[in-house]
Amino acid sequence: MLRILWLAGAAAGAVAAQGLFETQEIAKDLGVVYAVTTGDVNGDGKTDIIALSATQLLWFENPGWNRHVVIEKVTEKDNVCVAPYDVDGDGKLDFALGADWQPANTAGGGSLHWVSFSGKAVNLATEPTLHRIRWGDVDGDRRPELVVVPLHGRGAKPPEWGGTPGARILVFHLPKNPEAGAWPVEVADESLHIAHNFIIVGREIWVASVEGVTALRRRGAGRWTKRTIAEGKPGEIKLGRTGGKRVLATIEPWHGNSIVLLEEAAPLWKRQSIEADLNQGHALGWGDFDGDGNDELAAGWRGKPWGLALYKLTGGGTWTKTPLDDGVAVEDLAVADLNRDGKPEIVAGGRATQNLRIYWNRSR
Repeated sequence: MLRILWLAGAAAGAVAAQGLFETQEIAKDLGVVYAVTTGDVNGDGKTDIIALSATQLLWFENPGWNRHVVIEKVTEKDNVCVAPYDVDGDGKLDFALGADWQPANTAGGGSLHWVSFSGKAVNLATEPTLHRIRWGDVDGDRRPELVVVPLHGRGAKPPEWGGTPGARILVFHLPKNPEAGAWPVEVADESLHIAHNFIIVGREIWVASVEGVTALRRRGAGRWTKRTIAEGKPGEIKLGRTGGKRVLATIEPWHGNSIVLLEEAAPLWKRQSIEADLNQGHALGWGDFDGDGNDELAAGWRGKPWGLALYKLTGGGTWTKTPLDDGVAVEDLAVADLNRDGKPEIVAGGRATQNLRIYWNRSR
């Protein structure tokens, strides 16, 4: 199904004046789509879509978007996060998988696995409320490490989820034999609370938590330092660039209503709120969708009335919001050029709507 979405209602110079998006629903009835990302899964040179439901790890093959189930029902409780990487070096993507999702259980649950392209699962570790995982070279050895961030610290309790220690941020190093299951691990930090999401910037881990945006850096074997980049209580975090400067997009608080942009400055990044009316904001993604040299921000939310919107910097430092779709209760989204035309697309997966859609970039 293809449906044209004219970007209406934006001011002069906004994306609406320069083109359109076209939406294609490639899957429905998936259950909760916990995670969406992209990568060349089968090594054919095309960018595929990777998605995670409560019970299945799936990928959708470009260009026909045929569905492939890599593995199903690894644990009794839900899958929650996925990070692709060719662990065994065979030219096809494997997957780090976080499962056994029990968000209120800070004493048990939370499992980490390596899943091969062929669907073989190797158990790596357990960590209560394991929530987000990413690959990145944080120790400078030119090989990526697997960074694992739980939502809460062990023993934390609602409603504040505070106390000591905080969330244990773990860094797993690839062994010579990944299938052996014994991956060396170190604790980068355990002082942050409600660590809902993070990004890797260079060799640093930037964590969004109730303590603000915190950068963690490995200075030596087992020695980590931290610094505060920005204040606030963010839940989501993504890095883009506008006006020649780096800008962090955050959603505050976790599962919150506000989009706050943090422009690079010293000593703390400068805050600007551009949205205050989301219902359970849960996904962000930057991309230069109109080719003007500045990134625009895609943001999705999963509470009624759910939806997806695009935010563009216009004259005078004003950000213009353009609604894109109300057919996905956005749990996660990804930005990638799926057809190699030099223009990024948006892929969004739904929670209540249980669907997966591509928003094709038709801008001129």
